[in-house]
Amino acid sequence: MTVIGKAPQRRVPHGPATRAEETLSVLAYLGAIVLGPLVPLIVYLTRRHASWFIRWHATQALNVALTCLLYAISAAIVGALLSVDSTTTALIVMVPVATAGWLIMTVNLVRAAIIASRGDAYSMPPWICSPLIK
Repeated sequence: MTVIGKAPQRRVPHGPATRAEETLSVLAYLGAIVLGPLVPLIVYLTRRHASWFIRWHATQALNVALTCLLYAISAAIVGALLSVDSTTTALIVMVPVATAGWLIMTVNLVRAAIIASRGDAYSMPPWICSPLIK
């Protein structure tokens, strides 16, 4: 029965996350640190229809891993161009850049893994997590 003048109530499509969902979400984030987009991709493809929670976090982890992979490819191109002039210059410039990029990615992924282990959703900063996969 519909009441005129009253907005229909919207049901929240999700409830609290289970321990298994939290574990898979943490695995997606921590796997992205070590193996890049491989682990989040596996979690995303196998469990995306099972839970909104796993899909959200696996998508976040996969997008971060892919974005950082694109940054790494860009850095490799810049490093290759610098090495045309001098290999020493290329190493002096690109090793700190690559290290800083990896540390920034790692800090954000660990922060997201901690939040996922608590059963909460976390939205990554858009500059490190381009929405490539939805």
